[in-house]
Amino acid sequence: MNSSDRIAVQRYAAAYNALSTTDEQAARRAEDLRAAAEALAAVRNYMTSPRVKTQEKKQAVQAALQNAPETASFVELLIDAKRYALLDAVSRRVGELLDERLGILRAEVVSARALSPEQQKEAEAALSARYGAKVEASFSTDPALLGGLKIRCRGELIDGSLQGRLAKLQEELTR
Repeated sequence: MNSSDRIAVQRYAAAYNALSTTDEQAARRAEDLRAAAEALAAVRNYMTSPRVKTQEKKQAVQAALQNAPETASFVELLIDAKRYALLDAVSRRVGELLDERLGILRAEVVSARALSPEQQKEAEAALSARYGAKVEASFSTDPALLGGLKIRCRGELIDGSLQGRLAKLQEELTR
């Protein structure tokens, strides 16, 4: 994505987010936009084709998003501005703005084996204490870690895995 597209994504997402006066309304609108992007993903080639008339694209949007007229209007705005291809990126950015609005940080936690629900809650609580904000984590596994955790949050990588410790030890021994 080029810089003008990144700027456009920021502006469209900020404008869409600014339509909401309450956190609940912002959450609903963000979910509506995410669902719209997901629903329209199957017709992406049609929606981005220069051979399809703008009015036909808008009719497809209206048919797909009957239950979310505000979101349909926003997607039509993107179509008119020839920025429909940015819909997925705008949707992701709106989700990020919602997280900022609600004071939520997202984290990715990777472990060698699946964590129990209690361990997941403990990990989220520890991260919340570390960052001073509510942390919601996604959990996955990677058997190559051997043990421990790798955590990504706020652009930071915390490598507490056995694999990471062995790599550090090897680096220190080869100096």
